[in-house]
Amino acid sequence: MMRTCLNTATTRGRPLADDIRLCGEVGFEGIEIDTGKLDEFLQDGTVADLRALLTDCGVECVGLMAFAFHPFSDAAGPQINRIVEYGPICRELGGEILLAYIADQPPAEVTDDGVILRAAEVAHHYAVAAQAFDLKLALEPIGGRTFMGGPRDALAVIEAADAPNLGLMVDTFHYFKSGVPAEAVAEIPRDRLLIVHINDAEDCPREELTDSHRLYPGLGVIPLTGYLQALDGVGYDGFLSVELFRPEYWQQEHARVVEDAYRHLREVMGAQR
Repeated sequence: MMRTCLNTATTRGRPLADDIRLCGEVGFEGIEIDTGKLDEFLQDGTVADLRALLTDCGVECVGLMAFAFHPFSDAAGPQINRIVEYGPICRELGGEILLAYIADQPPAEVTDDGVILRAAEVAHHYAVAAQAFDLKLALEPIGGRTFMGGPRDALAVIEAADAPNLGLMVDTFHYFKSGVPAEAVAEIPRDRLLIVHINDAEDCPREELTDSHRLYPGLGVIPLTGYLQALDGVGYDGFLSVELFRPEYWQQEHARVVEDAYRHLREVMGAQR
């Protein structure tokens, strides 16, 4: 059975400690922590304090986000340094996954085969850095991109990278924006599927969708039931993480946002069965 999770981007501007307490109160099983919120917590607290809080609230740290995947620019080095910096913290918190989203696009002069090989080489270095802390690295396609806009390119990179801890994440918003059907999700190998972000979206032309159009699961036009059925079909039993970047929600009462995220997620999960 898939498990419930909150991504702390959903409550931007609110303290991480309060996120964790509220997640425990409403019933979220896991939390995916943004490194910005983590840094704020660590200004006055310690990693041990945060681990104790997670334990007291009965909430599991799923992983840390987000690291920019730069396969075609000089920015890869600094991002690998960030993995080395945050890797031991993630491990101490009990997390298992670092999320890396595609952050740049290939230069025009590189052939299709060259793009995959070049991205795979850099992905391998990212994965090795994460493996040093016994962590998995999830590559995140971004909706509307010409390269890694969906799972096809990402899986090709993962296969060529030859790193056992490298995998893929599914984000229903990005997959919908890129026109990725549930059938494509059903073809993702289970051992490469690390985590799922579940979001809905307003009824806009896909090319006009931005993160601010995200909605709680079940309130928009994304065919979430189809995606969840596909995930169930491949045997996915990991976390469904609600990740919303909607300014309207950020302005609402903190407890209400966490409660609404959990309630709508549970409703969608119930409808899928």
